[in-house]
Amino acid sequence: MTKSSKSKTKEPKETFEPLASKTLKDSYRKSASPEGFVGRHLILDVQTSTPRGINEPSAIYNMLEGLSKVLKMTLVYPPIVARFPWASSELERFVSDLKKEGVTAKTLEQMEALISARADNLAGVSGITVWLESHAAIHTWTEENFFSFDAYSCKDFDPQVALDYILPMFDIVSYNGLDIVRTIKEPQKVRVFQS
Repeated sequence: MTKSSKSKTKEPKETFEPLASKTLKDSYRKSASPEGFVGRHLILDVQTSTPRGINEPSAIYNMLEGLSKVLKMTLVYPPIVARFPWASSELERFVSDLKKEGVTAKTLEQMEALISARADNLAGVSGITVWLESHAAIHTWTEENFFSFDAYSCKDFDPQVALDYILPMFDIVSYNGLDIVRTIKEPQKVRVFQS
């Protein structure tokens, strides 16, 4: 391609931009909100090496509460955090009632094994906090050393600040995610990032 033909060719506008660095610092920071801005959505999928933090309801609660302060969001409710087997007692009663009725089945044995595994507290934790500006949520899979996190807000925030706050609370192996700027008048601007 010659120099003159190169200047006449218009490059397509990219929507997705993979990041080479471990963080958003080098290639992308919060920029001025575009016209029609309605929110920023940060989505993370994170692999950890240990269950530290992801198996502790109090750690999840503290992370969500602290993130609200760091991002200067207005808490509508304190974080709500629950361990996955919250319904174990109902399942235990159901299985017990079936056994009393004389039901025997492989499925019943599997349900008993599932209830027993849940009692080991390896079933994960979910948490959500509601902001006046929207929300943040986390769901953990302890047995997989994995969690998914998302935060959406109609008030813009710096995604790097969120990452710098969240990631050190866990023993991170790798992560990937999306930083989405949502607008009314323009297509969404999506940045892909990874560790």
